[in-house]
Amino acid sequence: MDTQPLTPRQKQVLELIRRNIAYHGRPPSLREIAGQLKISGHRAVQKHVAALEKKGYLRKEAGARGLESVGHAFGRTLPILGEVAAGKPLLAEEHRLGGLLVDPALAPWKDAFLLKIKGESMKDAGILEGDLVLIKPQPYAEPGDIVVAMADGEATVKRLVKQKNRLLLKPENPAFDLIPISEADESFRILGKVMGVFRLPGI
Repeated sequence: MDTQPLTPRQKQVLELIRRNIAYHGRPPSLREIAGQLKISGHRAVQKHVAALEKKGYLRKEAGARGLESVGHAFGRTLPILGEVAAGKPLLAEEHRLGGLLVDPALAPWKDAFLLKIKGESMKDAGILEGDLVLIKPQPYAEPGDIVVAMADGEATVKRLVKQKNRLLLKPENPAFDLIPISEADESFRILGKVMGVFRLPGI
């Protein structure tokens, strides 16, 4: 495969195609590429795509979205399983919303996944509505860890804290209340630990 150097515009087109494949599971159309990169006319986009194909970065197939990025060995696609509240607890639906291509070094754990944040209760920890949080699946956590946990049958992202020999789920926003963990709540469990945050503007 002859992977020659790319022009700055070719790099933008390739990055957009790879990002859409990773996040949405399909490449953008030529019209979408032109619109998102503010390129005038489909003919100019076609020339960039043809150049990327010739240089070995893309494989063109039939159809308006017949583009395949070549050489994804550099990345790992993590599933986005659903939304989880960082405000009032909201059950995370166990269905795939898409995927995100990341450096494998960022997520070396088996079955790592992403959850989309809804709400503002973790904003002081730098976790905002619309962010994707990287979850390392594990059934335990240490006080101080930010976790995704089941409480009262619903999933939420909070900081696990210990006060007077009892555990609580603490929001990182003074407008929200602590969530006590009742020993009688047999549904409570730790689903995993938050290991990182991805913020993808414009997607």
